[in-house]
Amino acid sequence: MAEFLATHQSDATLLGCVLRRLAGRVSLGSAERAAGVGFFQSDDLLLRKRPLGGQAVLPEKVADGVESEAALICSGTAGSSSRSFNEQTTLPFRFKRWLFATAGQPESLAPIRPALVKGLPDYLRRSVKGAETAARALAAAVGEAERAFEQLGQPLPGIAAVVSNGRVMAALRRGHPLLVGVIDGLIPCARCEIGPGANELDPRVKSHRMLHAAMVLSGAASTDGFREVAEREVIAIPRSLTDVRSL
Repeated sequence: MAEFLATHQSDATLLGCVLRRLAGRVSLGSAERAAGVGFFQSDDLLLRKRPLGGQAVLPEKVADGVESEAALICSGTAGSSSRSFNEQTTLPFRFKRWLFATAGQPESLAPIRPALVKGLPDYLRRSVKGAETAARALAAAVGEAERAFEQLGQPLPGIAAVVSNGRVMAALRRGHPLLVGVIDGLIPCARCEIGPGANELDPRVKSHRMLHAAMVLSGAASTDGFREVAEREVIAIPRSLTDVRSL
């Protein structure tokens, strides 16, 4: 079953520290055959995907060595029944400056693909700018999928979805567990061996103390530091990370 962890934070160099803070509390499954991470560096959107051997999918391992203010870490594939690794079907996916992923059973959306493709205009909508706009666009896309399934006389399969352009993030829940959490300050930090009584003159202490992060996590029922997103709730996270909104 595909799952994801998306994080936006104020300091790209501390992504590994944020993921270490979540170690032991967050896993993206244990039986998926592939995992991937999408992230932003300067003007580039990068993807890194790899096969798995059935071990637990730990975000800090999948994103090892990545430095970015925004990252989307995923386990699982979409649209392929093959047991071999396929980079094209491994989550997350990208379109221009946007990263996106779904959690649950992405392949369950296959029956409505022809209807959705038929409904697309000749060109895709221009990239939206704000977090609330992105959130509403994401909700509208899922709404189209829901209506397509209704025409087949079937309910929308349980999914959660997330989208990010490196500046804003939006996520929603439609029948699949989704959590949202924030971090304000990253002291203590086990990764950098910074304890509660660390010297305030150490520049690393200042950067850790000022760190702000917002995260969405699929699949987990309960995790310390996160709250459960309500069914049909849409989350918008702006670039400032100071106002995580429900729409």
